[in-house]
Amino acid sequence: MKFLKALFQFYVYSNLHVSIAVACLVMSVGFLFGVEVSHEALLLMCATFVSYHLIRFLNRYKYGKKHLLDVFSNQYKALIYIMISAAMVVGLYELLQLEIIQFLHLFPFVILTLLYAYSFIGKNGIRHSIRFIPGIKIFVIAFVWAGTVVFFPVTSFVPFDVNHVIYFLGLMFFVVVLTIPFDIRDLAFDEKSIRTLPMLLGVKGVKVLGVFLLLLSLLIHWYVFGNDGFYQFLITSLVLVFLLFFAKEEQSKYYASFWVEGIPILYYLLLLYA
Repeated sequence: MKFLKALFQFYVYSNLHVSIAVACLVMSVGFLFGVEVSHEALLLMCATFVSYHLIRFLNRYKYGKKHLLDVFSNQYKALIYIMISAAMVVGLYELLQLEIIQFLHLFPFVILTLLYAYSFIGKNGIRHSIRFIPGIKIFVIAFVWAGTVVFFPVTSFVPFDVNHVIYFLGLMFFVVVLTIPFDIRDLAFDEKSIRTLPMLLGVKGVKVLGVFLLLLSLLIHWYVFGNDGFYQFLITSLVLVFLLFFAKEEQSKYYASFWVEGIPILYYLLLLYA
């Protein structure tokens, strides 16, 4: 039992869970649009794993910021480095298989990820990343997630349609709601200068915003796909509303990092089997 507990903790804290969640989101979008995206899903899973660790390492070693998982990172440092190296090799291999049009669709989101992770913007002699712009952090994350899983794997292979843009907006709203419980959890840890949505709107206010955005996302899904995958998305959204409603600053350690982050996995499983 102790081994299984340690294994589960490693699965969540090592960013494997969020990486698989991204892959499932890509597969869900491919399923809905009828496009084979397994290679793109694998690439983005590896890229997510590497980039999340890059952000963690930059915050820790370059900017001297403490992270909730610093103790975990030290405990499994060698294994994590091996996994990052493996993810980089697999990701690079998949990257070299891409066509030029896919590179073009992926490039803007790579740049945004770098701007989020690295401090380029100077203010009063201090350099900041774009996540320090008040209220923008959560939308940058959602924009990158939604844009990458829609425009990179889908529009590279099928004729561009306005529904792609409409669905991208709906998925971005969905990812914003996915991210809210994390920002609520991190209220005590985020620097006040970041000015996240819970800081700007309060916990109750940001939850109301989340429900509104989910309703918009459901309407957009219905508009683009009709009944195709709608009830699966409705069930997924209801689970997310439940998790959003009970989100608070003092969460259990797996509330956001496992249950909330696992929502895209639930969605893909429902699409496959429900």
